[in-house]
Amino acid sequence: MAVNPFVNNINYKPSQDLIEDLNIESIKMYGVDVYYLPRHFKEKDLIFGENPLSFFSNHFKIEMFLENFAGFEGEGDIISKFGIEIHENVSLVVSNKRFLIEASKIDIGDTQRLQNIVAPVVGDLIYMPTVKGLFEIKHVDARHVFFQQGKVYTTKVDCELFKYSMEEINTGITEIDKVEDDIVSQFGTDSDVDGKYITNTKDTSDNTGLQFDASQILDFTDKDPFSEGKY
Repeated sequence: MAVNPFVNNINYKPSQDLIEDLNIESIKMYGVDVYYLPRHFKEKDLIFGENPLSFFSNHFKIEMFLENFAGFEGEGDIISKFGIEIHENVSLVVSNKRFLIEASKIDIGDTQRLQNIVAPVVGDLIYMPTVKGLFEIKHVDARHVFFQQGKVYTTKVDCELFKYSMEEINTGITEIDKVEDDIVSQFGTDSDVDGKYITNTKDTSDNTGLQFDASQILDFTDKDPFSEGKY
């Protein structure tokens, strides 16, 4: 049996507008202000789909709702064969209508990107002033709330702590541009540093602290760790 033809629960625009406005108001009341940095590309390899040279020069401020207020998600700090890796993830929800309004205010000029700035894109960055962290979008869920009154009003983005890899960051905001400036001043322009982010201010040139931390896990008193203390 078909739905009631006298009740329109799918395409009634006044109801859609009401739900959208309520979503926007809720995010404005309970969300946080962030800076959205669209990724631009100097060159695009149309055969392999790779973009080896990218930069961030534009930004706009927008409110987003932080889903995981209890703390960062992910595996946290782990020690791997590549050293200490930091896995901190956040999930944010943004209004589609508000995103279009704020994104339309910036001029991308002749810069290249995979598509126009009409929605969040994997690879773009989000800077959260509340935690002074720069996060990269890893997944975009455009249907996390499924068609209320026949329309989708918000988009959810899953982000991971940004790993610097020779991108140019020149937004004009000192605390954001500081990510690249600190790495270049410490490691030079030919370095590829993973896990470097703006809240990491520890001087890694001195291994004393790292040796102390490792001593809490490993026993360095034996010359041969497999000798059971005989040698």
